[in-house]
Amino acid sequence: MDSIPQCCVPQQYSTDQVGEVALRVLNNYKNKIKNNLSNRYVISLAGIPGSGKSTFAEKVTKELNGLDGDVKAVVLPQDGFHLYRAELQQLPNAEEAVTRRGAPFTFNANAFVGLVAKLNDPQYLVEAIQAPSFDHKLKDPVENDIHIGPDTRIIIVEGNYVSLTDDYWNRISDYVDETWFIQTPMEIVRDRIVKRHLDAGIAASHEEAIQRVDGSDLVNAHYVLNHSKTTDVVIITESI
Repeated sequence: MDSIPQCCVPQQYSTDQVGEVALRVLNNYKNKIKNNLSNRYVISLAGIPGSGKSTFAEKVTKELNGLDGDVKAVVLPQDGFHLYRAELQQLPNAEEAVTRRGAPFTFNANAFVGLVAKLNDPQYLVEAIQAPSFDHKLKDPVENDIHIGPDTRIIIVEGNYVSLTDDYWNRISDYVDETWFIQTPMEIVRDRIVKRHLDAGIAASHEEAIQRVDGSDLVNAHYVLNHSKTTDVVIITESI
């Protein structure tokens, strides 16, 4: 079997190397603006459900915001583009959509990709962008809850499907400066999501949580692993 060309081997970091990752991003951003390419740097961070994407993205942006007072960094989660529960009920496969909420087809991928496309658009370097978040208590998106102002310089776009090869999702890589993927062992992920479902009230019992994880979340996880592009950077889960 041929070896992978060195140019195509993703650079690897661990989740304990937040400082090194943040410094890499800051240097890449400064090189980009030095070459007058744009005054904003956008990263996509993909991974399976429960892999620690949100936690790692928040840690990196916090580090970035402390490294340089002139550089503001924010996280843009894919979760804000969940279809509303009322929208799921209108789908032809409503029962499946409700049961499998969190699968790729239960997101407004077109709207999400459209917003990501704006991040490096010159028009939105002088105009603010408002993006939705997701309220786990309400179990629905909250419109205009995330503010990306003209002073926002670095954005980490994170979500399960931001590196998928599927239509719509596969366009995200056209609009970002670099792509990341976080790798986390499946057994760790399974335990995390079971706890998450219990804490959020999504499941009423441990048995129900396990059933939901095995019947939906891990199905989505295997889909991500089998249908995602090779990324520029791989983050290996250590202690996150």
